[in-house]
Amino acid sequence: MGFRAGLVWLLCSQCLVRAEQAQDTSLPRELLDMLAHADIRSIGDLQRLLEIDSVERPGSMPASVRARGVEPGAAGNRSRAARSVRSLAEEATAAVCRVRPVSLEIPRSQIDSTSANFLVWPPCVELPRCSGCCNTHSVRCQPSRTRHKYVKVAKIEYVKRRTLLKEALVKLEEHLDCTCGCLAGHGDCRDSDGPNESQHCQDGLCGKGVR
Repeated sequence: MGFRAGLVWLLCSQCLVRAEQAQDTSLPRELLDMLAHADIRSIGDLQRLLEIDSVERPGSMPASVRARGVEPGAAGNRSRAARSVRSLAEEATAAVCRVRPVSLEIPRSQIDSTSANFLVWPPCVELPRCSGCCNTHSVRCQPSRTRHKYVKVAKIEYVKRRTLLKEALVKLEEHLDCTCGCLAGHGDCRDSDGPNESQHCQDGLCGKGVR
């Protein structure tokens, strides 16, 4: 085999390996759809949903080592250290999609869109807004019910060596209820994790009304 032919064979084999790895790591659309609709509050919930008998934990021995009944010295030390850390670790709590107080800046454009030479007080306020995560990136935490309210703020100007103080009304939006729903458009779908989630979103299969 010549040098050029050998190089071509090597490149082709690497491409095949990468393609196989990509297929192995991609998630089926059915799995994404199931996760999007599920109410998952813990790793145990996830384990029951996926019908998995056991959860692989950090520092656990590979199946091949367990089958031989042998624990190599270095691997054994790492395993014991990992078990020690694991005994102290807390299970992560999901930041579920719900209304939370959020600090937001007062939109200056509502007060005066023609000038930048003024101050607003207060510069920011706390509003109830939807935040948190959903089970997959093909759905997003978003408001399902909102209302608007007006607040009074102070506009501070300095004109002709005089400080002027005026009141201004600003219209703000409060979120009342939240849901995990489809992304707004196909452009957002392109930001999803992987081709399957993107297609999952574009096909309109993401979870609607999932809290």
